[in-house]
Amino acid sequence: MLNIAVVDDEERIRLGLGKLIRDAGEQYRVVGTFASGQELLDQWHELQPDLVITDIKMPHMNGLQLMANIKQMACRTKFAVLSGYNDFEYARTAMRQGALEYLLKPVNMKELLRMLENVDELVKGEQNERKLESDDLVSFLLGTDQRTMPEHLFEEVCDRLDQQALFHGHYAVLLLRTFPEIAEERLLAWTSVWGTERRIIGCEGGRQAILASIAESGHADMAREWAAMLLQQLPAGTSAKLGISGVFSGSRWLPQAYREAASVLEQAWYSDERRNCGGEGIAAVHREERYRLVRSLDKQLLPMLRAGEYARLPAAMGTWLEETASLRPGWAELREACLTLESHVAEEMKQRGIDAGDAEWNLEPGDSENWRSFAVRLKHAVEAAAGLLDQGKSEHRAVETIKAYIQQHYTEELELQHLADLVYLTPSYLSKLFKTETGETITDYCIAVRIEHAKRLLKEDHGLKTYMVGERVGYPDPAYFNKVFKKMTGKTPKEYRDFVR
Repeated sequence: MLNIAVVDDEERIRLGLGKLIRDAGEQYRVVGTFASGQELLDQWHELQPDLVITDIKMPHMNGLQLMANIKQMACRTKFAVLSGYNDFEYARTAMRQGALEYLLKPVNMKELLRMLENVDELVKGEQNERKLESDDLVSFLLGTDQRTMPEHLFEEVCDRLDQQALFHGHYAVLLLRTFPEIAEERLLAWTSVWGTERRIIGCEGGRQAILASIAESGHADMAREWAAMLLQQLPAGTSAKLGISGVFSGSRWLPQAYREAASVLEQAWYSDERRNCGGEGIAAVHREERYRLVRSLDKQLLPMLRAGEYARLPAAMGTWLEETASLRPGWAELREACLTLESHVAEEMKQRGIDAGDAEWNLEPGDSENWRSFAVRLKHAVEAAAGLLDQGKSEHRAVETIKAYIQQHYTEELELQHLADLVYLTPSYLSKLFKTETGETITDYCIAVRIEHAKRLLKEDHGLKTYMVGERVGYPDPAYFNKVFKKMTGKTPKEYRDFVR
């Protein structure tokens, strides 16, 4: 709504203009008509209109002087001047001094409407820009740790925000997380029944902060009453967790208010109720206790990982989740513990040469509707990881079994199908697995084993002919043995024996 003040020393003109403005539409409101500029100035701080329509020529204080006085108060008020035909030079001066429009007497309704529409559009645009700037400043403070911010920057932001009506009195922060998310426009509409100045700011993790002013006539439980009303207004099928801060005054307390609301919301998140507003009834748990429990993940599960006891991981995880649910740690502690767990599991997989594939660890608590769904997701991730690790362990044993068999039977004709049957795998899968684990094929490994044994015989048993060495390591064809040996060592069997003597 555009708030307008009319100043003219002629009663007939100012009252008539006031009526025309009221007839122009409900979006225009006349906050007062004044016979002199001084009358308006005397009530300025109570009214602060968006637009002042003033006559140019008036006794004691003309329109130009009135404009100058108002501008000294550094306000964003717009001006339009009323002028007779003989006052054109005054009107032109007024335009140079910042008047947006001038209207000729008698005022034409069509011209008045055009002027009002132009000013209304301009004022709304500026208000939107200021709101965006203000929202950015509020977002900057929400969740900020004042101790990590330069003091001069913090003070500058607070000074700018404290000029806004929202921070002139008391306020509270309501922090909301819904599934699915609710558009800001709908929240503004639902909260309009609160009848108070409010602001809605989008925060990390899909949360929405509602800053609401509490009137002097209000009481400490106003925010809780508003929260209950809001939860009732949400569409069917919407789940919601809501946290409420204490009552504060001044923007410098915004970070504290946000932390309080966030802490309460995180406690409400542990509830299985579809819609829950956390509050003072939730037992507080010392941060150190929660932190110690969360860090115990490292102590409980890491030894199992290092010992290769992967099958025990899901059960241990289940026990830890039960303990965690009883203490309700904050999201930061929970997030850190899960990141630590993921890091240990990823490192174990890397060392085992296991590809995690498309496995995802969604470790952001706020992405889950509640603790139960988060715990299920985390447990599934651990079970999947344990399965991959256990499978990798079994596959590693299979490769070691094949390597040991080849070491014992290298003199024999080794068939891939027979080797695969030994470890209950298909030939193709065994070939792929062996290459992945060792970096070489089964055939290459078998050749390497035979040649190593041949080198030992050539060095230690000089009585054996070279063809006899070939026969003993599985190469009955002397020519083929010579070819393979030279390829592997760069020398023929005879050259090698002479070299190592």
